[in-house]
Amino acid sequence: MKIVVVGSQGTLGSELVRNWNSPKVDARIADNLGRAFDASQDEIVPLNLPDFDICSRLIVVDTMAELAPDVIVNAAGVNLVDWLESRPNTARNLHEHGVANLREAARRSHATLVQFSCAEVFYRSRLEENAPDACERAETPEDARRRARPFASEEDAPIARDASGFDEFVVPNPASVYAKTKLESERVASEAPNSLVLRFSSVFGETSQYSSGNLVASLLNGVCRTKKLFALNDRLVEPIWALDLLCALKTLLRVDARGLFHLTGNSRATPLEVGEFLLKQTGLRGREIVGISSEEYGDKAPRSAFTILSSTRAAELDAIYRIPDWKTSLNDYFDWRDCLNGL
Repeated sequence: MKIVVVGSQGTLGSELVRNWNSPKVDARIADNLGRAFDASQDEIVPLNLPDFDICSRLIVVDTMAELAPDVIVNAAGVNLVDWLESRPNTARNLHEHGVANLREAARRSHATLVQFSCAEVFYRSRLEENAPDACERAETPEDARRRARPFASEEDAPIARDASGFDEFVVPNPASVYAKTKLESERVASEAPNSLVLRFSSVFGETSQYSSGNLVASLLNGVCRTKKLFALNDRLVEPIWALDLLCALKTLLRVDARGLFHLTGNSRATPLEVGEFLLKQTGLRGREIVGISSEEYGDKAPRSAFTILSSTRAAELDAIYRIPDWKTSLNDYFDWRDCLNGL
């Protein structure tokens, strides 16, 4: 297959390009599935700014017509939630109009369009012990998306720390500009003749000048540069390694999966707990990680206190790579990259 990776120099895109045809990736998938996984050697075409801009319809359509891909993977986007809150037009251009251009290119080339989305589309204001979570559910993931409604600021939306994660049938209620436009990107992508939409909580991996940053990279940089680091203690996330997202995507394409899937290892942690784990793994002494609240941190945009997913659809498929829990993924990341050397 010919696979075009858009946003090829971001955290996720660069992982896809660098390791798509790696024998180590295929071995990791085989070990996860418990049987052989013999993947074909696909042709990977990386596209990135400044040469390729998804917001330019002419560039997108003409480039894809020339390439004639089998799969278009959209790893482009910006996850700077506060920054986008005051730039709604930028968010719409990237996450809506840009995806619409890719949708048209996919339609013309008969390609499968892969769109990544986020757990921020489910907003809960805070963690609260024994809080009931009255999730509105739909009969299909598509119906759930159609029934989505923006979060109203006057509503109260607490959730218990041990609540079940949101599956594909829960009706979203995005609060931030980022979350609203990412949800819209799902709708736009789903209108392509063949589409695959993948939601996850929080990705980590290698960063570049085109990366928006990620939790694990920020925490690792912090523990190396300062003796006292602050991390949020009132939000729950699930860090997922970009390489594991690659493994899951390869298996989903292998079985010709379509529609919406949540990718999760069914694990969770606060950023503070992730930081404490990283500090322990680095073996650095004389460092301290202190928990702070979201209010103390001073976010400008509304952020969900609970971005934990569950997956009903992926669980129904036998040949799908299962995302490991976050601690296993981080340890594997350290072994793979040997990134603790020199810390």
